[in-house]
Amino acid sequence: MTARDRAELIRVPTTGVHPASMIMRARVLLALDISVGEVDAKEAIAARVGVSGETLRLVAKRFAETGGDIWATI
Repeated sequence: MTARDRAELIRVPTTGVHPASMIMRARVLLALDISVGEVDAKEAIAARVGVSGETLRLVAKRFAETGGDIWATI
């Protein structure tokens, strides 16, 4: 993920009004971002973000299927 994508995802929960599902997916993508270093175990990420492991897997799958397009994912 690019630095610009990361900055846009950080802004989603803090600016404007967005659906809770969009904010949740943005938080998942930020937690899974390997461009800033190693990521935690998937179980730890799911617990921290407050989603199931299946939701984590589906968001990651969607990100891969969209070719890394954050807006199509969230």
